[in-house]
Amino acid sequence: MAMADFTSHDWGAALAPLAGWPETAARRPENTLQRLATRYFSWRARRETVRLLNKLDGATLRDLGINDIESQVYGAPQDRRRPYDANWWRRARG
Repeated sequence: MAMADFTSHDWGAALAPLAGWPETAARRPENTLQRLATRYFSWRARRETVRLLNKLDGATLRDLGINDIESQVYGAPQDRRRPYDANWWRRARG
């Protein structure tokens, strides 16, 4: 992956690895190799995005509206947790 030059204040380049994620998630690859490759490249794009955003100063991140880099890239942690279902025992098993 090419290094981005942030001296020109081209902030779109910092968020470029995010491009294409919804399209990647919407597609359903036919075989296991394609699924694994898609997951791997999505992981690498997220990791690279976090790395690039960590290079920016706090004022620039505030201008972009980013408070927490990891939550912005990976999503909020509460979105990844399963909520507790107090009525789990009432549901029919099946």
